[in-house]
Amino acid sequence: MTSRFTAPLTYDPLEPQSAQTADWTCSACSLAWLNRALSIDMATDEYSAVDYIGQPTHINSDYGLMDASGGRLVECLGEQGAPAWNGWFTWDTAFALACEMPLLIGGVGWNHWVGVRYAADYHLYLANSAPGWQGVGQELVQEQYDALGPMAVVAVPLLRNFPPS
Repeated sequence: MTSRFTAPLTYDPLEPQSAQTADWTCSACSLAWLNRALSIDMATDEYSAVDYIGQPTHINSDYGLMDASGGRLVECLGEQGAPAWNGWFTWDTAFALACEMPLLIGGVGWNHWVGVRYAADYHLYLANSAPGWQGVGQELVQEQYDALGPMAVVAVPLLRNFPPS
């Protein structure tokens, strides 16, 4: 699919995150948040993001996101004009990346995906569609990251107006 987005992407780390309405749509909510934060005008709510990710092949009510690495999220972002890449990273690497760019992270032990707005004071500041799930609100510290992992990280390295002022 050819990207519809041709203008430079901007980033608003304070873009509000909506609460998810189903227990399996956290990855879709995270993608929708990041799309809105990057001013991408597609897949901007929970269920349009589910459709865009691809139900039932890539996301479904039995398992949520089918690829724990976030590979399909990388594909979706790339199709929408936001070059992205993914990997399994330690806290130190994820923290360093979040100091420079927005992330989506998903923990295998957490069984949950969130957006990462930015990093500061050795915290990751989240766009979490299910605050309170396994004791995590809108911030994540290293002990939680390590306990809820391993963590897949999807990174979007393209921003001019980052970090937030």
